Amino acid sequence: MSLDATAQRRYARQLLVGEIGEAGQQRLLDARFRHGAGGAADAYAVAADYLERAGCASDPSGAVLRVPSTSALMRFAGSPALAEPAAAILGAFSAVEHLKEVLGIGAARELPTELRLSDEA
Repeated sequence: MSLDATAQRRYARQLLVGEIGEAGQQRLLDARFRHGAGGAADAYAVAADYLERAGCASDPSGAVLRVPSTSALMRFAGSPALAEPAAAILGAFSAVEHLKEVLGIGAARELPTELRLSDEA
């Protein structure tokens, strides 16, 4: 099925990416995701926003969107003051890894546990 003119305009930049193209964009439009248990709500919100902008839809029957737990988010932040930017980074990372699976261009990876935004305790 070919994308209509509205979808072509909306997703024009993604259509230019070799790993996506029209066939990949159609896969994104057909993809569904849902919140898994135990993920950090702030990171999930960021990831969900990115996925929806890419064309995916939130649906209880969709594939689980894996986001780090709140404790993993705080460990990555390294400081309570950095929790919000940590959620943004982890949410974006989770969305990219989910998109890779949807597009069939790689398996989702976990963010390396040794990465930290801050060494403050």
